[in-house]
Amino acid sequence: MKTTKLVALLLALLMGFSMVACSNASTETTATEATATEEAAAATDEPAATEEPISYAGEKLVIWTNLTADAQYEVLSKQFTEIAAEMGIEVEVEKVAFNELYGKLATAASSGDVPDIMHTNFGGTAYLYAAESIMPMDDIINAIGADDFSTAYKSVLTGSDGHIYGIPDWAMHTSVWYRKDIFAEKGIAIPTTWDEFLAAAETLNTTDMSGFAVPLDGVQVAAQTLYEMMCSAGVYFMDPTTGEYCFDKEKDQAIEVIDYLVSLYQNASPAGSLTWSWGDYRNALSVTGTVAMTLDMGAVIGNAQGNNPDMVDKLGCFDFPGVDGSPVASFGSGYCFVASPQEDTARSKMVADFLTALYTPERAAERALSRPMFAFPSYKPAFEIYKASDKVAAFQDEVNTIFDSFENGTWYWYGMEAGLSAMSAYIESTNIFGEALQGACDGTYTSEEAYNLINDDLMAFAGTM
Repeated sequence: MKTTKLVALLLALLMGFSMVACSNASTETTATEATATEEAAAATDEPAATEEPISYAGEKLVIWTNLTADAQYEVLSKQFTEIAAEMGIEVEVEKVAFNELYGKLATAASSGDVPDIMHTNFGGTAYLYAAESIMPMDDIINAIGADDFSTAYKSVLTGSDGHIYGIPDWAMHTSVWYRKDIFAEKGIAIPTTWDEFLAAAETLNTTDMSGFAVPLDGVQVAAQTLYEMMCSAGVYFMDPTTGEYCFDKEKDQAIEVIDYLVSLYQNASPAGSLTWSWGDYRNALSVTGTVAMTLDMGAVIGNAQGNNPDMVDKLGCFDFPGVDGSPVASFGSGYCFVASPQEDTARSKMVADFLTALYTPERAAERALSRPMFAFPSYKPAFEIYKASDKVAAFQDEVNTIFDSFENGTWYWYGMEAGLSAMSAYIESTNIFGEALQGACDGTYTSEEAYNLINDDLMAFAGTM
């Protein structure tokens, strides 16, 4: 790793809700080399030499994962152990929570003791890509089958050089989750524009229930809430074509988005949602029933199954609308596998073989299903297995709706509109979104002042990139 640049990025980001990753590509015989071998064999009437299988006996891989929840970790650990046994190697798997990651990364960078493989999300891959510490994964993806992976997902993990720096694993799509029963009772149609959405939220807003939750906790949640609305209106942090910082050039449109967010808060959201995080708004929709709609990536269903099963059949989803119709884009998330450069060709091939073995349809589906609703396998051959699982069997309409939006729509992770960018990790680290948007909603700031706070903060980081 290039320690100096990595540490500089670490200091710029300051706080630790970002991710880490390391990447690698396999070393294979080229077509030219293979042809030369065949021609030489033909000239001597001898059969072409076949490559002897490489024995990995006694080798060991160190793997980090940012998934610390028991259900997810157990599936990963089981699969890693199975593949290690098939290959005759050892694996050492370590959980690394996001709030520990920067410190561990700094230590690993200075000592050179980096993991061979990591299972991390977009921000982690972007962080190490910006630190010039990872290698492309194109060869492994091509060996598995590049066309079998979501195009949108590959785009997010693509660097400015056109190479893909992570192997997509599973992905999530932000939808509006809502009370189907109450929509039916009140005769409310699925909103198709911003005006219709606000009107529906106001109609649903009563003394006993809020129409739509606008959660604005300072740690990631406020940024996620704003970004879904930004995407739907075609407003971005980084230009999707050039990759340059562009939020400063979209001031008028961004202020309109903040104005709309404030209107939703003031007219339809619980007052306390200014400090709500993920668990708060999920419970409000799926457990206590005190809100009628919320943005979420599907965990509300698992929450209802575990805490209020009677609510499960009452919940459905639809895409957050665009200003005057279909959204320009939406907010998505996901995880991928990445690997560190290896010291020799044999170890590079071992890492490539290990990662390739993870991509059977059964294993890819099992990993996606270990996340509480609705993480889709980005390896498309796994999708039918995923759909047939008891966990999602009762939600075929929702699964099809989300999968269609995911596959056929445009979606981004904030700061990665043009592919991998350290801006993504910084947005996850800063709490400026919470401060600015909470202030806009409670009257401390105007929407323009809130925009200026966010833009000034992001521009200062953009100057370090």
